[in-house]
Amino acid sequence: MAPHPEPQAAIFYTKTDFSGTPNAYKVGDEITLPGELNDKFQSVEVGVNAKVIAWQHYDGSGIYKEWEGQQPDITSIQGLTRFKVVPANTRAIAFAFQDATGGKPLQYTLKVDAADVGAVKLFSKDAAAAAEGNEYRLVGLMPEGGLPVTTAVYVRNEADGGYVAVGSVYFQWDEKDGQMHIVQDDNWPKQLKQEQTGPSAFLVTLVDATPSS
Repeated sequence: MAPHPEPQAAIFYTKTDFSGTPNAYKVGDEITLPGELNDKFQSVEVGVNAKVIAWQHYDGSGIYKEWEGQQPDITSIQGLTRFKVVPANTRAIAFAFQDATGGKPLQYTLKVDAADVGAVKLFSKDAAAAAEGNEYRLVGLMPEGGLPVTTAVYVRNEADGGYVAVGSVYFQWDEKDGQMHIVQDDNWPKQLKQEQTGPSAFLVTLVDATPSS
């Protein structure tokens, strides 16, 4: 029988259904898997006081997942490369980015800097591609009841290398309604529109490609 993890830990397995070789990690561990383990984990059991934030690729791109409890098959991430074990009450902030100005696909990038995640870059989708589904990326983490998370945002035109917009926004988790709220957006760039699409997910749309003066 596979061992159960400590409350603030997680045990990954190299096969589904908690079989294969176990590998244990604790809250606070942020792991980029070495070559011999990259894409090898196929199941995980997470302790009751922990949560796993997982990325498909080392730079945070591709698929990302949040796992709690028993997860007998995690192969939907299509190869686990990077993960972080955090307290169970940690909440995630996710962004998707689309372009409504008529630019070419991937012409603009949204760079986001937030606590505990670092720099994340999202490439723009045009309206047609966005209609098929937006890719949400993890851009911030915060504990319930924690201080507001400051998220810096930059939009760059990859065609000429110039910055279209620079700004920031503050997020805070509201335990009463289970939603992430924007508590200060005075510095949110005028070229961007943001729409909340889930408890802690936001769709960011470039509506004006004119650089700030």
